[in-house]
Amino acid sequence: MSQLARIRLGVLAVAVAMAAWGCAVPQATGPQPSDVVDPRKIIALVPDRASADQIRLEAQSTGYRELDVARLDGLGLTMLVYRMPDGVTGPEAIAALEGAVPASTVGVDHAYRLQQQPSSALALDYANTIMRWADGGCRAHVAIGVIDTAIDTSAPALSGVDVTSRTFFDGPSAAATHGTDVATVLADPERLRDVRIYGANVFGQSQTPDLAAGADALVRALDWLASEDVRLVNLALAGPYNKLLDLAVERATARGLVLVAAVGNDGPGVEPMYPAGFRDVIAVTAIDADRRVYRNAVRGPHVDIAAPGVDVLVSTQGRPRFVTGTSIATPFVTARLAADPEITAARDASDVRALLARTSAELGSEGRDPTFGYGLALAEDVCTQ
Repeated sequence: MSQLARIRLGVLAVAVAMAAWGCAVPQATGPQPSDVVDPRKIIALVPDRASADQIRLEAQSTGYRELDVARLDGLGLTMLVYRMPDGVTGPEAIAALEGAVPASTVGVDHAYRLQQQPSSALALDYANTIMRWADGGCRAHVAIGVIDTAIDTSAPALSGVDVTSRTFFDGPSAAATHGTDVATVLADPERLRDVRIYGANVFGQSQTPDLAAGADALVRALDWLASEDVRLVNLALAGPYNKLLDLAVERATARGLVLVAAVGNDGPGVEPMYPAGFRDVIAVTAIDADRRVYRNAVRGPHVDIAAPGVDVLVSTQGRPRFVTGTSIATPFVTARLAADPEITAARDASDVRALLARTSAELGSEGRDPTFGYGLALAEDVCTQ
């Protein structure tokens, strides 16, 4: 057997071992996840103090129990959270409160979930190669917000990385694995140097079968990032449409934030998931090493761009692992944007889309298509050494 053949067998054996270490996809058991974090909670966003006073008066007079009031200066809004009276449904509460205070936006606390799963397929670290990252990586031109789980700053891959963290829920945090995976993709020095990350932890421990972040936590996280003048925000999560989140995204993007989100892993036959489905958000899908779309990726006219997201190699739990999903594809696009000096001049999502369209590789039909968007995001020539 030749030396080259022995090397190839050795690499394959390592890959098999990596894939075997705890990478089986868990099977769903018990109750299926709900689209709402707390079915008895109702949330109102109002633009001024007079509207807040009106909502509080209406809620008090009709039996709502006030849980929290928070000023969101980064978005120019106030959030009021209530427990609905017994016998009142979410749609009834929305209609009553919005009817009493027309300036308000009222909604239920929809659930948003991480879009990543373990992978058992054999693959090597292909992501930098197909995206054509420059040797030695690029300097980050803007700070990056990560709305996700907590980030484990003690992970060796994040040694020396500037991470500022804040939590947006009560109680203990969920495991930090997902947020740490995302952060290590962003801060890999073979892609980005001098990265400054603002980690918004929106995932607490849950009694449900899977992790879910409430819409209220996402709104608060966007408010914090806007107040810190963070330019780029990575959202590797997805869920149903929510009018509260819609308003928060509108306010955040109007203040110059560029939001990059996973399209979701619910399959090609579903309606758009959010926040990727919003017009002002860059929607990222996942492809494999052969540039084929991830089979569970959501499709649709909102898809903007593709990045590696199938069998991506990460090392954040003391051992190499392969992970798959539109979640892990998203930070590759965020990193590519952070590396580009032109990102500082982008006024809105349209400018960012034009930038990505000019520098992507076609994967599907010519132009933008509902599977790959503008194609594979490329990082070549976006930075100088």
